[in-house]
Amino acid sequence: MSTAFIKKVIPIKLKKHLAATLRAKDLPLPEGSRSFVFLAADYGNIGDLAITAAQVSFLRCYAPGQHVVRIPISATRTLIRSVKRQVGPDDLITIIGGGNMGDMYPDIEELRQLVIRSFPENRIVCFPQTLDWDNSVKSKQALKRIVKTYSQHPDIHVFARETITYAKLNELFSAHSNVTIGLVPDIVMSATADTLGTKDCLEPSGILRCLRNDKEAALSAAQYTILDAALTETGLAISKTDTHAGGSQLSEIHCEKLLADKLSQFRAAKLVVTDRLHGMILCLLSGTPCLVLPNANHKIRQTRLDWLRDHPRLIFVEPEQFDEIPNFIEQLLSESRGTLKESPVDISQYNSMKKALSGI
Repeated sequence: MSTAFIKKVIPIKLKKHLAATLRAKDLPLPEGSRSFVFLAADYGNIGDLAITAAQVSFLRCYAPGQHVVRIPISATRTLIRSVKRQVGPDDLITIIGGGNMGDMYPDIEELRQLVIRSFPENRIVCFPQTLDWDNSVKSKQALKRIVKTYSQHPDIHVFARETITYAKLNELFSAHSNVTIGLVPDIVMSATADTLGTKDCLEPSGILRCLRNDKEAALSAAQYTILDAALTETGLAISKTDTHAGGSQLSEIHCEKLLADKLSQFRAAKLVVTDRLHGMILCLLSGTPCLVLPNANHKIRQTRLDWLRDHPRLIFVEPEQFDEIPNFIEQLLSESRGTLKESPVDISQYNSMKKALSGI
């Protein structure tokens, strides 16, 4: 029997289990109580780096006396056995927030469920997420796996970052009182640009265009044409950027620098145009006015409606409003800039998460 044939017939889950066993590593842990951040970003998605940094900062602030330990997403399978051997009853397991719950990013959801299954004796707090789903068979199966895995844990707290996800999670877990569902803003909005390492600029200049080119992009060619014409009409220099820097298995220092540099780049612009959720949030942290365009799901629109409806430096453009973009740009360019020490939302919006962390 050939090696190729054996590889073909072995189920993928078993392959992952065997590979993780063969590559397992030991992780020395600090003494005392610990808060773990599982699936911590160690790759070049700036939004996910911001989530990780803000989650670590939040834990240091609201889980005092506990050592915060990051478990990089790339090392989940190789380190989880070591953590399981050493974990104590007072240790807190947290899982990274973001927009990767559901069927759009199945590999990440699979890792999240692995973490949940691995620590049945510890409180688990899933930081604020957006859930993706539709009416397809694949999506329905993914939701069934989520309910089955999460509901088997006796002490799990799952936070949504907008009300559409919150309503769906309440529906999914209505028969499972052990799964506590909460609603708080995206965790990055609990931070400030100053705490995330942003440097101020002497004088802002130009317009920064930060737009998607992936499966979450939603603009048509005609809408891009309208947008580009309106930006050109301002006479300001237009630069393009993205919140994807590339790379994987990056060091914490490298990740922190990528995030700080992106925030400083946003701070140095007079206006940012984006269809990325964390493009919008990082822009608000940087104090720069922001023109926000729709993406392929509900996370940007609903985040704005739930938490940022009255923010003076943000305008969200609905599809039928594209002809008004020149007026929106003029309005935003006349807005005063914020400081680097402002959070976009009141920190009291996170009270339910603070209680979940403390076990109250």
